Amino acid sequence: MKKLINTIYINRLRGCIKSLLLIPLLMLTISCEKLLEVDTPPASLLKTQVFTDDATAQAAVRGIYNFLMSPYSITGFQTAWRTGLSADELNCTYTEPSISAFQENHLVAENSYVSEFWTYAYTNIYRANDVIESIAASGTLSETAKAQFRGEALFLRSFLHFYLVNFFGDVPLVTTTDYLVNAKISRTPVDEVYQKVEADLEESVSLLPAAYPTSGRYRANKAVASALLARVYLYQGKWSDAETSATSVLSNTTDYALVALPDITLPGNKEAIWQSSNYYNFTIESQLFYYASGTLGTALGYMVLSDDFLGTATLPGAFENGDARKTTWLKLNRRGNLAPYKYRSFSSSSTSNPDDSRQENSTVLRLAEQYLIRAEARAQQNKLDLAIADVDVIRARAGLPLIANTNPGISKTALLDAIMQERRVELFTEWGHRWFDLKRTGKAVAVLSSIKPGFTSDDLLYPIPESELNKNPFLEQNPGY
Repeated sequence: MKKLINTIYINRLRGCIKSLLLIPLLMLTISCEKLLEVDTPPASLLKTQVFTDDATAQAAVRGIYNFLMSPYSITGFQTAWRTGLSADELNCTYTEPSISAFQENHLVAENSYVSEFWTYAYTNIYRANDVIESIAASGTLSETAKAQFRGEALFLRSFLHFYLVNFFGDVPLVTTTDYLVNAKISRTPVDEVYQKVEADLEESVSLLPAAYPTSGRYRANKAVASALLARVYLYQGKWSDAETSATSVLSNTTDYALVALPDITLPGNKEAIWQSSNYYNFTIESQLFYYASGTLGTALGYMVLSDDFLGTATLPGAFENGDARKTTWLKLNRRGNLAPYKYRSFSSSSTSNPDDSRQENSTVLRLAEQYLIRAEARAQQNKLDLAIADVDVIRARAGLPLIANTNPGISKTALLDAIMQERRVELFTEWGHRWFDLKRTGKAVAVLSSIKPGFTSDDLLYPIPESELNKNPFLEQNPGY
């Protein structure tokens, strides 16, 4: 994959250790260039090093964020293009079989893009477990530091397990650095993984303060953990808990509020709950989604929005007439294709967009999702008026008529459909929402089989990487592979 990413990012990560294993015999922590706007951490920490003070523990925690949000890892772009092709958001116009396999739902266990996601996720889970264990073993850390760093490590481990189960289904639930345990761990049922993720996030919420630990919104605080917990509750059908968790974020109107559509990617904007900063002004999303930058031979720069999403003479497309998101978040790119324009800053002599000068951050969690989570949770509890109010907050910003005015007596089923529609056009090309929504609502086969010949329920999960099956005989492959 590395040859497919623009050389800017290759240079940026040059010198990083790239040999990563599923349950690694990592006795050292990988050190990469600073990707977060936080103080420069000390030199790489050995696994055997004890957390003798708050600074060494903080360095280890920052290392997880740095590696997690590196351009090759589990970033918004890397997640979005895989799931966008698997669902009905994106097409790739470049001939590259390992990429088109996502679009055609013909993945194989040897696909490097599948194995990379698994590898990066479990490497970072290992690092989070290392922090959790080292904090517990330390007798010198302050109680405040222990709570903060344990809360962050639990959140990060939960975030990674959440994405693993939504990609692969049953996956190993890894909660230790013990290689003898991890080397023969089998796949844990999805429900059990969710139970552990939920418990860890609940503890994280209890440990983390309301304030961010550094300037910017780059590390977890109480709202970050609560926002992910609301999503986890929603995916399990725990409607009341999802409503409560989302409300805990939405009620903090001092720190969080919706912003204008063009501003959702600006650093520290009030809609952002969790972001990752960038070494340059621009993000990999703007570089490869919109600007299709580099040599123009970069395969990942050939992602375009699908006809099913945009609409054609015979297809209605996703957007209602008058939706400001269509005019604000879509734009013709350098190849003349309509592309996602949520991220719009790219400093390059070959471009002259007036937005190039603005700083942008990759946004992982934002407030609009919390409104939609609460709307769905309320609708499922037959709190239809409250659910309508939440949906209408999102529709009002998009310049659309309010359901409260046009259809106040809407049925529960129709309202849930309307919420899914809002999720589709609000959260497109962000962190896999469309692919996951189709799957969790049981609509994926019906929706995708009409546009992807031969699509079956076996295509709902990605294959367990062949390399991992070879290393661990206790793993079993997903059906259909």
